[in-house]
Amino acid sequence: MPPNNIVEGPKVASWNCPSCREAVPRLLPNGQRNRVRLHDADMLLPAAEIGAAAARIPGPRASEVCFACAQAYRELLGTLIRPPGEEGDARGGPGLNDTGIVGALLPIAGRGTQVLVFHVIAGALSNTEIEDLRQLHADRLTYPGTRGAVAPLLWSLYDEHLAQLHATAPPGEPDPHA
Repeated sequence: MPPNNIVEGPKVASWNCPSCREAVPRLLPNGQRNRVRLHDADMLLPAAEIGAAAARIPGPRASEVCFACAQAYRELLGTLIRPPGEEGDARGGPGLNDTGIVGALLPIAGRGTQVLVFHVIAGALSNTEIEDLRQLHADRLTYPGTRGAVAPLLWSLYDEHLAQLHATAPPGEPDPHA
């Protein structure tokens, strides 16, 4: 018997999530599977340039990630991002057309999630960065109000993605103050 008469429970079966590369439990506390199947809409913004850039990333794609990573994908995809080296408080000073967007999140077997960042260069959407999700500095994430002018092409991608998220969100709780 363990010290202090503590009874040990059963060992929790785990699997390695290809996104975070962590050993995670097979089941969530509510008994549901801790695997979420990914679809293109979960990983890529709908733009031909983004799909083409994602297709150039080598390695087999994982089709399922853990619940926590799936939630992170939902939060990060379509997020505006500061240029490399411009880190700090997301509420900091305004920028110009240097704001980028997280256009794709790709879970690559054995390599984790690769984050593809896009900027507008000479009027065209271009993949300017590929970063491992675990290396992405969270202080680079930003939102429109702090960045000044955002390139119109990025703004339209951001706006469309935000509208899609609102359209697919589950209905919220009724406002108790209404």
